[in-house]
Parts: sequence; C-alpha cells; structure tokens
Amino acid sequence: MNQRSGFTLIELLVVVAIIAILAAIAVPSFLTAQTRAKVSRVKADLRTLAGALEAYMVDNGLPPLDYKVSRGDPQLAGMEPSTSGILHPGYAKAGGICPGLTTPVAYIQNCWIDDPFSSAGTPFDQRKYSYNWFAPSPLRGNEANPDYLLQEYELYYGYWRLGSIGPDRDFYNKASTPYAPSRNYDPTNGTTSLGNIWRSQKEGEVGHRPPLDVMIDPE
Repeated sequence: MNQRSGFTLIELLVVVAIIAILAAIAVPSFLTAQTRAKVSRVKADLRTLAGALEAYMVDNGLPPLDYKVSRGDPQLAGMEPSTSGILHPGYAKAGGICPGLTTPVAYIQNCWIDDPFSSAGTPFDQRKYSYNWFAPSPLRGNEANPDYLLQEYELYYGYWRLGSIGPDRDFYNKASTPYAPSRNYDPTNGTTSLGNIWRSQKEGEVGHRPPLDVMIDPE
C-alpha cells in the first residue's frame, strides 16, 4: 500500500497558533524600539540646531526671531498661525535682509528639519521642529514678542526652546489649552506617552514645566 505523509489539521493549527504568539510578542517590541530610535534622532537633531542657535547668538547677542505668519513673514502653505513658531531661515525683504540661521550667514545648512514623529497631515509648522524665543522685549525694540509676555518663560527656558511633537504626534498633547505644549515627554510613563520633547538654552533635556503652566494646565 502507498502511504502519503502530511500534516494533520491539528498540527497546522498548532503551528499557526505558535506563529501568532511570536508575532504578538515581537511586534510591540519592534514598535517600542522604533519609537526609541526616533526619540534618539530627535535629541540629536535638537542638539545640532542648538549649536547653530548658540553660534548665531555669539555673533548677534540674541537668538533669531521665530518664524510665524502672525509676525508678517511670507505665507507658507500649511502654516498654522495659532500653533508654535519654527526656526527663522532669514529672507530678503524691501530695504535689506531679515537675518536668520541660513541667510545671510549659514549657521546651518537647513534649519527646517522634518520631525520624525510628524505626518503629511499636520500643519507645516508642526512638521518641523518647534522653536520659540523668550528674549526680553526691551532688547527687541519694535520686535516685541506678543505670544510669550510671561517673564517666567525666559527665566525658566532661557532665551529659546526647541521641540518635537513627540510620540503622541500631537503638539497640544490631547489638551485644549495654549499651555499644554509645555508638557514634557517622559518614557517612564510609556513609550508613546503624552508630551513634547523639549530642549532649551538652559537645559539639554527639559524635564519639568514652568510652574505657572502647571498651575493653569494641571495634568
């Protein structure tokens, strides 16, 4: 008699179950490793941008203005004036040049680096790393910053801060207040926990929020 060997249905089901269990274990680990890699990339990018800012400050005494539609800069498709500013590249205008990180002196080749946590559907100024300056208004003359009049921000961050929207992929961290962006990402709360990744003039990695922000927007 000819006998044909093969797998039984039970054996196939066992193999499929084992594969499913291994996939359930491996996929979350892969996603966690991917998020950690992006966080590391963000911190490296912010460190590079911070170096360019410090070089600019050596030459000019103050950091460059943040680039926002509300400041009268050229309109860019996809910019959202109600959200954060981005680094100012500099551009030619009537009567001279508005100086920035790439014009007329190139302190860095490109100051509009894509945030690895952003997507095509987010506003232009959230797809790039956030930037805000907090230099005292008297030193700016007519360029007073109306968005951050709280002295506490300059005292807390220094003259500037840089940031990423973080693994939650939301600049406002699922909240509705204008103070929510200052929430800080903390991986001990979970790899994809709420919070933005911030670097400031005073701290390489911002670990806490300004006290007044915590008071107005408790977590």
